[in-house]
Amino acid sequence: MPLEYIAIIASITWLAVISPGADFAVVSRNSSLYGRGAGIASSAGIAAGCWVHVAYAIFGLGLITEFFPNFLGYVQTAGAAYLVYLGIATVRAGAIDDTIEKNSTDVRHWKHFTTGLLTNSLNPKTSIFVISLYSQVIGESTGLWVQIASGAFISLSHFLWFSAISIFMSTTTIRSWVLRHQRIFNGIIGVLLGLLGVLLFLAEGL
Repeated sequence: MPLEYIAIIASITWLAVISPGADFAVVSRNSSLYGRGAGIASSAGIAAGCWVHVAYAIFGLGLITEFFPNFLGYVQTAGAAYLVYLGIATVRAGAIDDTIEKNSTDVRHWKHFTTGLLTNSLNPKTSIFVISLYSQVIGESTGLWVQIASGAFISLSHFLWFSAISIFMSTTTIRSWVLRHQRIFNGIIGVLLGLLGVLLFLAEGL
């Protein structure tokens, strides 16, 4: 693949990755409330979720759209519903005991990984970005290994960016402030997630 195409893919990917959205909100909350490990676990889940979009972009988009012509609409509806659910659950979440959280690290980290996985794999923003990149830039004529390598780059880019967010949001100063103002912080993040879900519902209806 020519160097200019690599530069284009990298630029588009990083612009998509750093743009704020549901992934950013989930990682910020989990990192600041539950610590760096939770943020990294969420980031790993988001990176894994990227492979869901990459898989159907490479192997099955034509087949899927043939039998399910409203496939992207289904993804958008499911993603919107999940964001609304996540927003309500976040607003209703009670204050955590940091000592208890430290004694249940493994279970919590798996839960945060799952949250990251669902948030990204049901995220229409990521779906549209990946499909557009593969259909308009990478193309079907590109070798399979190059397509897979591009998917690995997309996944790794998400993991690195959100891991950096996790490290920042889990610093002692930020965590201390968030833990003292958990209900306010949960309320803000929950409302943002819920609004993103509602906007997806409204966009689908247009």
